[in-house]
Amino acid sequence: MRLPISTDRQKYTHNNITMKPLADNFITTARKVIEANYDNEEFGCLELCEALFMSRSNVHRKVKNALNISTSKFIMQVRLEKAREFLSQKDQSIASIAYQVGFADANYFSRAFSTFYGVSPTQYRQTLLKIY
Repeated sequence: MRLPISTDRQKYTHNNITMKPLADNFITTARKVIEANYDNEEFGCLELCEALFMSRSNVHRKVKNALNISTSKFIMQVRLEKAREFLSQKDQSIASIAYQVGFADANYFSRAFSTFYGVSPTQYRQTLLKIY
């Protein structure tokens, strides 16, 4: 007996990003590696490639094809997602959160967060505090 093949196998969404099915395994693995190293400010594209046992061009090509962003943007995205989690805890300063997620400069972290989410870390935290 043959199982029916779904017609939506070409693409699907993962974290609001449309991806191809085979890319999901690679992205999931890469995300796990980044999440294990998000606090290391020295962790970048080269370290990700070494952890995945792949060349830089191969990793970049796979990330670009799956997410349509560069490898460094993908690493930053994972770091900023983690920072967003930390911002819900009001006992930590913005600067300490920046250092916890691998940014050496708190000002650069704030600019990157604002660019990615459209609001500053302070505004994001204030919005969260109003909700809770």
